[in-house]
Amino acid sequence: MTLLDRFRTQPQKHPDPAVRLAHVGEIPLTERELIAAIAREDEDARVRKAAVAKLMDPAALGAIAQADADETVRDEAAVMLRDIALESFEGVAEQDSLDAVDALTDVRALSQIAKAAGREIVALRALSRISDPHVLGSIARHAASEAARRSAFERVRGTHTEILAVALNGEFKDTALAAVELVTDAGELEQIAARAKNKNAMKRARSILREAEEREDAERKALAAEQLVEIPQPPAAAPAVEASATEAPSEPAPEAASEPVTAEAAAQQVFAREELAEHVRLQAEAKAAATAETARRMSEQRQARLTELIENAVAAASDQDFASARKRFGIVRREWKDLVSGVDVADPLAQRFAEIESQLAAREADTREADLRARKEALGRMEQLANRAESLAARTDLSLKAAEKVLRDLRAAIGAIPPLPTKEDYDTITARLKASLAVLTPKAQELREADDWQRWANVGIQEQLCVKMEALKTLEDPEAIARSVRELQLQWKQSADVPRAQAEALWRRFKAAHDEVWARCEGYFAAQANERADSLAKKIALCEKAESLAESTRWIETAEAIKKLQADWKEVGPVARGREKELWDRFRAACDRFFTRRHDDLDRLKKTWAENFASKEALCVKAETLAESVDWDNAAGELKKLQAEWKSVGPVKKSRSEAIWQRFRAACDKFFSRYAQRHEIAKAERVAAREAICAELEGLAPAENAEAAPETETPAGLLEKVRAIRSRWQQELAARGVDPDRARALDEQFAAASARVMARWPAAFAGSDLDPETNRKRMETIVKRIEDLATSLGGAASAAAEAALTPATRLAAMLKEALAANTIGGKAEDDSRWRAAAEEVRQAQQSLSRIGQVPETARRALADRFQRASRRITERAGAAGQQGRAGAARR
Repeated sequence: MTLLDRFRTQPQKHPDPAVRLAHVGEIPLTERELIAAIAREDEDARVRKAAVAKLMDPAALGAIAQADADETVRDEAAVMLRDIALESFEGVAEQDSLDAVDALTDVRALSQIAKAAGREIVALRALSRISDPHVLGSIARHAASEAARRSAFERVRGTHTEILAVALNGEFKDTALAAVELVTDAGELEQIAARAKNKNAMKRARSILREAEEREDAERKALAAEQLVEIPQPPAAAPAVEASATEAPSEPAPEAASEPVTAEAAAQQVFAREELAEHVRLQAEAKAAATAETARRMSEQRQARLTELIENAVAAASDQDFASARKRFGIVRREWKDLVSGVDVADPLAQRFAEIESQLAAREADTREADLRARKEALGRMEQLANRAESLAARTDLSLKAAEKVLRDLRAAIGAIPPLPTKEDYDTITARLKASLAVLTPKAQELREADDWQRWANVGIQEQLCVKMEALKTLEDPEAIARSVRELQLQWKQSADVPRAQAEALWRRFKAAHDEVWARCEGYFAAQANERADSLAKKIALCEKAESLAESTRWIETAEAIKKLQADWKEVGPVARGREKELWDRFRAACDRFFTRRHDDLDRLKKTWAENFASKEALCVKAETLAESVDWDNAAGELKKLQAEWKSVGPVKKSRSEAIWQRFRAACDKFFSRYAQRHEIAKAERVAAREAICAELEGLAPAENAEAAPETETPAGLLEKVRAIRSRWQQELAARGVDPDRARALDEQFAAASARVMARWPAAFAGSDLDPETNRKRMETIVKRIEDLATSLGGAASAAAEAALTPATRLAAMLKEALAANTIGGKAEDDSRWRAAAEEVRQAQQSLSRIGQVPETARRALADRFQRASRRITERAGAAGQQGRAGAARR
């Protein structure tokens, strides 16, 4: 810092806020301490806000977001913290993102970070700062990080409503399935199975419902088996008797065999057996009758219940809420399946139930289709937003209003992306929205700064307008005052956007001066009213004349007369307000009536117009053919002839005139635009030709970075190829017009390629005009000749001795020699000798330019020697010329 800089006011301490604001825009982002100091300490909120928008220090941003006195500055700090946490800027470190999360207190911003953060640790850190169950449920449903989703879900396990919301609206398989496992209510499971966003959750809910139905069926069947009617059993002795009657031993017992059986005993045994058989028959008939009665009653009850279920199904199907209808019908369907399992149902009931089931299936299909359509529509809206944001981000004329609106839309969309058809769609649209947000955020900040700057600039403009309005008090010409007032009013409207604090005071000042000045124009306005009355009378007279000519058939004369009336109308001044449109409509109606009648007469001109159009179209084709020509002079002459011929062709139909003219003009403009740039085109062609020659030569040369290849046979005709290439190169060099820098680069490229070719196959060029060593010797011979010439012209003093002389001493010696030459009358001979020397130097320069490749080191040394010798000759020749002119002047 210089001593003067120490006394200058530093930009960040300048008393003008606008200067400080501009300085903030120029500070690089790496100056964190300076930016943080401005963001904390500057007294102007706009300057602090601009500094906050460039501050990348989370700790400083957190302090500002909590303690700054201005709400907009606090909001900007919170937005910056959120963007740092979401890595909306390039090069944001992980620790900075974590610090930004720790500094935030807004639950909504923390929720957005937990859902959309690219780093898992950042999402988890944001999640740890949230305790609201509803927000945690939203994160469990929509967070991009699996760890964040699972952690949020674990924290809402005790909240039934959030578990149900995750099961229904969760976009990811893991949390949605975990939530389904915690749902026990059948109605809720049916809702999940019908309209869950995640297909895996829908399948799992259906599986749980199916398992529950199977368990209920098994339990119901077991209960029905237990409730069967018990048939009365015979007395306890009966089985024994029955067994003795039905299963009589084939052989008598040992005791019976020992005692004789009497007839009475045998008869008793037979009677007992018959009585037992009758009892068994009656028992079987009673059991069958009881079973039939039970079956009949159960059939009647089942039929009545099925009829009730049909009514319940109809009521369920008529429910407008499909979720409720499906839940109610699901209950009916489970009971229906239990009742009809293994039983024949009357066809009308079964058919009716099938119809109701098909209706609900159709409604379910429609609901699914509507849900898919809604998801596709949501994807379309997101893609439209992404396309709009990307289009705005690429525009150079982006407005602040448009930028802020799309930023609000982007942030809202990123924070709550609606359900989309697939997970890939979600990931793609999220990435696109975040990328657009990262691009538009700094642009919007720049536009805000520019808008703030424009507002402050408008303050100065309005102050100048106030001064100008107040200065009108000194004018005397009312017309000039009125004209100036209108101009100032228009300028005021153009600069009306100023900070609110200054707007009211400036407007009152401007309005007061305006009212005072305007009062002085009342006489002028009265005179204007008189003029408007005269103009009214004149325009009424013009209307009457136009109406008298409207029915004329003298087309040309009347057309000229009406055109004259139209010109006179334009010259008449304005009339009283409220009458302009009335009079103009009247005048125009009279004119239109005549020209409408004349339109019918113009039909005969259509053929001529068509012929003229065909002629002009042919001229367009010729012009378009010549537009790409490079034969500049001939093409320019032909186009000029076409233009003259175009003028000679008559008019065409008005609706086609402009199009055909624009076509012809575009072709002419295209050629003459190329004609104006023909030198640039030729220059580009010359550059392209030199580049092609260099590329051809480089094709013969090995690569610069290639390792030395083993000796191979010299390519056939290499010397002739290189000579031909160098000949073409010399011809291209003769054609000037290439930019010096580009020409120098191409020369170096050509020389490098030549050197590589000659270094690779030196034997092919030995002894030729392209041999570097031969060329070096030729160059050295020419340089030696010029050095000898310089020495011979310099007298006995050697070149080294002469070089050691000071410029003043050398000049004195040359003057002395010139004086001696003049004295002895040798001026003419000396002049001839110096001219010969100069010609010798020029020829030597031409010879050097024709010498081929020379090693760079040797070439530079010889070139330096040649320059020194040439300079000695030219300096002495110039001095001799001056001496001769001086002597002639003295004589």
